[in-house]
Amino acid sequence: MKLLSISCVAVVVLALQGKTPLLTTDAFSFPPVDGLRSRAKTDLIEQVTSGSSNEKILNAVKNVERYSIFTNNGGATLKNPLLPGNWLMVWTTSDSIAGKSRPKLFRTQTPPEQFLDIENGRAVNAENILGVRNSVEAMLTPQTKNQVKVDFVEFAVGPIKYKPEPNTFKGELSVTYLDEEMRISRGDKGNAFILLKESTQRKEANRIWKEWRKSNSW
Repeated sequence: MKLLSISCVAVVVLALQGKTPLLTTDAFSFPPVDGLRSRAKTDLIEQVTSGSSNEKILNAVKNVERYSIFTNNGGATLKNPLLPGNWLMVWTTSDSIAGKSRPKLFRTQTPPEQFLDIENGRAVNAENILGVRNSVEAMLTPQTKNQVKVDFVEFAVGPIKYKPEPNTFKGELSVTYLDEEMRISRGDKGNAFILLKESTQRKEANRIWKEWRKSNSW
């Protein structure tokens, strides 16, 4: 038992240094780490809602990502059953995706959504503006255990749809943190995204999105 305790402490230290071996809570349980992880997530959300700079928020993002292997069902992988479903984006480094660069009238008042259907390799990004649902559909191709190639195949503004030539608009997206409530992803253009699960976090996501916009005056 003493040897096991020492081993557990060693794994935790290595994880926080970004040198963690490939272990997950499917094999081990670290109750103290759960508390640290929870505090890291709380700090991240507080950084977002208080209007902190992207640099400070990204530091908080990295802090949460360090705990990825201690989450359930294998952590940040495409095979994690927590990944499929509808997610609500509450923060991103991308001004264009957030809608900051648009006239105020055309900025979404609620968090943009991302529906993931990993089994069928499909994703739909959507937002509602002035009662009109705008969406982008994409096909997903696994690249690594936590990264997909993204090929955008259909754009829609209300009932008006446009389908570009294949491989015209493409990119990559990685899952770097995943649990029952939160997902962190990073794109190939250097952007980062924080999303909350709609099924259980809709009210909280609405609050964070509203406070982020208010704290940054956009």
